[in-house]
Amino acid sequence: MFNKQSSKYVILKRMMISFLTVIFVRLIYFIPVPGVRMVALSDFYHKHILAQGGSFFDLMGLLHFGKLRNLSIFSLGIMPFIHACLLVQVIGFLVPGGNRKFFSVKGTSHMMAIFTLIAAILISAFHAYFIALDIELLNSFPSFNIISFEGFIFHLTTILAVIGGSIILIIASEFINRFGLGNGVAVIFASEILLRFVFALDQVSVFYGRNLIDLTQLLLFSFVCLIFVYLTRYVTLFNRKIEFCSADEEKFFIRIRPLWIGVWPLIITEYILSFFEISLNIFSFLTVLLTCAAISLLYAKIIYQPRHFYEVLLARKCKAHKNQKKIIEDNLNQAMLHCIFLSMILFMVMYYLPIILPSSLKISFLSSGMFGAFGLIVLVGLYYDMNDQIKFFRKIHKFPDINWQFLSIAQDEVHADVEKACLRSHGIMAEVNPSHFNWGVPIRTIASGYSIYVSEKDKSRALSIINRMKSEWNERSI
Repeated sequence: MFNKQSSKYVILKRMMISFLTVIFVRLIYFIPVPGVRMVALSDFYHKHILAQGGSFFDLMGLLHFGKLRNLSIFSLGIMPFIHACLLVQVIGFLVPGGNRKFFSVKGTSHMMAIFTLIAAILISAFHAYFIALDIELLNSFPSFNIISFEGFIFHLTTILAVIGGSIILIIASEFINRFGLGNGVAVIFASEILLRFVFALDQVSVFYGRNLIDLTQLLLFSFVCLIFVYLTRYVTLFNRKIEFCSADEEKFFIRIRPLWIGVWPLIITEYILSFFEISLNIFSFLTVLLTCAAISLLYAKIIYQPRHFYEVLLARKCKAHKNQKKIIEDNLNQAMLHCIFLSMILFMVMYYLPIILPSSLKISFLSSGMFGAFGLIVLVGLYYDMNDQIKFFRKIHKFPDINWQFLSIAQDEVHADVEKACLRSHGIMAEVNPSHFNWGVPIRTIASGYSIYVSEKDKSRALSIINRMKSEWNERSI
């Protein structure tokens, strides 16, 4: 339920909540794993960083992105939860009827959330064990006695502490979802990327200050950054609109977007090709292109599933507009292929820029890495996520007499657009609050969602309409 305060106040309040939550997350990041001796870390800082002309900024770089990162109980960040969302989604695809049970049957969203949380805990525990081994390896270096005890007890406490850290970050992301602005997972994830971006720019300035790069190279790097942001913005905003009609012949559009497959096809491509030696030639270019194309198509098949959208449309008694000659599923497939092709162009740029820039412009690998899958593209996506939510809050505050209440969650943008059109065809005003994770977690996971809101007086009727249509559809098959 939303109050009657001005949209500017609500937006500012939510922005501050998200900002303060991120500050809290970044500060608690310095909480070490139990058993780590902070005195030893302080000695290392004075002997090996300050003595060589470094600063506290360099120590922060080591703690966030270097070998000392594992000393924090939050070293895994929000990634275990993201991987858990992906795992549950893939399982839903592999199990016959799994996706329909996860996302269509009443009451299963809570069960899916529990499965995702359990998966995140197991993933955290798995990585935490190797973090403990890595810290013990650090402890074996001469004059670097950084932990006070070793063995099974240290392994167990590290595993429990890292699991606890992951749960705290999941709770923080849900807090942002409810009271802040932006997708909680994306905001926490992007806060680390933003910090990495600051360190990357610092390295560029250090290289320039030490005459390792000249002014021309610095300007070229800045130009590449601007062009990359523009290309990312273009692909993020690009969409293929398909026109449909609701039951009362009212027209509406659904949008097919490249960002629905996220950057995971590129990540998988990079992982596979890391086992081979890739040189810069036409053969390697075609190899990367074909590998990325194959994985993108396979990945889209897993997460996109036009047939799911087809079912949602037919279940709400929607149909293709009379001016469209192709059937619904053909239109959906054609639109998605167009978007995948555009995504691949961006993926190729993201794959080769971190390889080319260090050799051509003498830029550090940390700085050039900002063009990779976990870099600027996520920051651009987060900006447009927040922008969409700001539009939503401005829209609902144009109707101060309506007491808006939460109705349900649509797990993807198409589902939300169809639900909204269906309710409006029955004379019910509905609005959608988007909480997607652009270029991060793909569609139809509990990390993303589109909350549907209706007026308080229409809520019971809206629920009745939706439940009736669902029950009617579940009794039949395509």
